[in-house]
Amino acid sequence: MFKRKWSSLPAETEFPADLKGLGYFINKDDEVRSMENEDNYFKFFINRNLRICYRQRFAMNQAIQDEIHRRLADDHGLSKVFLPLLTGDGAPPAASVPIFVSAKIEGKSRVVMIFGETHQDLGVLAHRVLGGKGGIEKGSLVSVVRALLQQHCSPTDDAPPGIILANMGELIWWPEGGRTLSKSAFDATPMRSAAHVGNHINPKVNYVSGHETPAAHVKYIFECVVPRFVGDTAGLDIIGLGDGADVVESYLNSTVVWDRVGNRINCFASVGGQFPAWEVKCAGLLEFLRHRARAYVPSNATPGLVLSGPSGNTMTTIFTSLGCPVFSAGEDKHVETLLITSYPTVLDWLQEVADGSAPGRPYENPIFQVDYWEDANVSGSWAGSEEKENGPTDGAEAGEGIDAGVARLKIITRDGVVGMDDVDQGKPTFMEMGAWT
Repeated sequence: MFKRKWSSLPAETEFPADLKGLGYFINKDDEVRSMENEDNYFKFFINRNLRICYRQRFAMNQAIQDEIHRRLADDHGLSKVFLPLLTGDGAPPAASVPIFVSAKIEGKSRVVMIFGETHQDLGVLAHRVLGGKGGIEKGSLVSVVRALLQQHCSPTDDAPPGIILANMGELIWWPEGGRTLSKSAFDATPMRSAAHVGNHINPKVNYVSGHETPAAHVKYIFECVVPRFVGDTAGLDIIGLGDGADVVESYLNSTVVWDRVGNRINCFASVGGQFPAWEVKCAGLLEFLRHRARAYVPSNATPGLVLSGPSGNTMTTIFTSLGCPVFSAGEDKHVETLLITSYPTVLDWLQEVADGSAPGRPYENPIFQVDYWEDANVSGSWAGSEEKENGPTDGAEAGEGIDAGVARLKIITRDGVVGMDDVDQGKPTFMEMGAWT
């Protein structure tokens, strides 16, 4: 009887986890290019065997992430902290999840917390940008951190805000590599042989205590990391990306949780989140979303153009029933690229909240009123009606209907009407700081 030994099976293909060894380099435009031909970006299909392609991409992603982490640490002063051990010196002695925390965060009066998508690596926004047009800084949180460090905490505090980068995607412990990985990266780690089916996740081995799921990780950040590193009087600005925003909102959607941390949150920016308003059961969170939260959703309209108020817009295919004012992120195809196009707008609003808050008078969103009516000079125009309070209950969506008709935007603050003007897709009149062009 024929018997084949395990040792006779074909070995996994190995690739070096550095750009030079993979045949790539970072050019003057901060883009990853091929050393053989500088006009070429990263090439995924190098073999008919897809497993070999995945193994090469795994090595490439690790090399790019090392460069991102180096820039965050060396250029911007962020430190890697390992959870749940909370030790930042050297390699973690046991299974742990890394996050990034800015220097001297304990003395900051404002701290910005960023929760990424649940499938992305720490510090990564979009690999399609990292390995293609745009480059390292644009496709990662390096650009966002750089912009945040140019802000100030408040009108009376010129210091830049503190920063915490949560790790929503890399929650699977890889013992052989001594680090956590995302699900797609774990699937691409070396198998016993190239003939094996795949890598099995053993909950007892591959899960980190207290970080088994993104929801558990969010809970640990709020209940352990914030009390440990952030001052008792510091306010929290929260940015959630994609499904990461939904996980954060789910955590806050509890009266017990909200009573404990709600008074510390300055504002919440949901970039690509889809948590519906009717799922919000906590009255405190619902009121907070209306007055101090904003959503930035996929849309080809100019970034920052208001699409709807908290009541939603029923005349658009874009989901706007999010319980807060809704704005265009300037990108209509990929959630992972929303912050890349909209982060200047999002961060400007965070700064507006910080500058517009005062003791006893916290920041509140203006009341956004969008009216749509038919333009006689344009065929196929949308017709709509005036919104009563915080968003259009009828009428065309601002990113789509403007092509066919005209919209008029009115912003009302607690002190009165800021301004009113016609809106067209080529020249939006709304500015995040409340100014009018």
